Amino acid sequence: MRYAFMILWFGLLPLVGKEGVEREIYVTFVVRASQTSTLSLASSGIVESIFVEVGDKVAKGDKLLQLKTKELYQKLQIAKATMEAIEQKYQFITHQYERYQKSQVALDKNTLEKIKTEYYTSGFELKKARANYALQKELLDNATLYAPFSGVIIAKNVEIGEVIGGSPLLTLETFEKKAILEFDSRYFQEVKVGDRFIISLNGEKQGVPLVLNKIYPSINSKTKKAMAEALIVDLEIPSGTFGDGYIME
Repeated sequence: MRYAFMILWFGLLPLVGKEGVEREIYVTFVVRASQTSTLSLASSGIVESIFVEVGDKVAKGDKLLQLKTKELYQKLQIAKATMEAIEQKYQFITHQYERYQKSQVALDKNTLEKIKTEYYTSGFELKKARANYALQKELLDNATLYAPFSGVIIAKNVEIGEVIGGSPLLTLETFEKKAILEFDSRYFQEVKVGDRFIISLNGEKQGVPLVLNKIYPSINSKTKKAMAEALIVDLEIPSGTFGDGYIME
């Protein structure tokens, strides 16, 4: 009788299914910048000016570094003057060629062929002069390093007076950060975009949860870990920080 009463009493209790229990999935994480770029120049030369130091914040398009450009500028001016002279010559020969074409009946064949040859030769010389001018301009433009995006300088590998040629000069990373998460692959099907991630730093849970914005589509065959990402918002954490935490389903 007593057992029957206990069964009846327990039967009146509400059942709590898995859906009503919030599970915590343990994860480890490392902080990375959303974008990191090692910057270099296509041109070689002597570094004349460096406008930034490690830790400086820059905006997209800011000038970061400058090579000595006096010789490059002189070459550009010579190329420009040569191109303009050949353009004038080409215009004169073009008008002459068009005029002689209209009156070719009055000219002998050799004279007409000579004018025609000069016309095509002048056109070819003009193409070469324009190409050389474009090249010299590109070399001069490439002597200045600009920030490709807004961010902070995290490494500097060059000093004023050094000769460089394609080597890494500065490293720039974005202000935006992301947490790269690793967790047991058995939870791969359970973790979803939009789940909350509670960061734990030095054993203390941070009050503001992050939100998963990406689940990596494959599992690391060596570590047997699945991976996800969460953008870091309203939380100052430097790149390279690592720790652990929990994904809240």
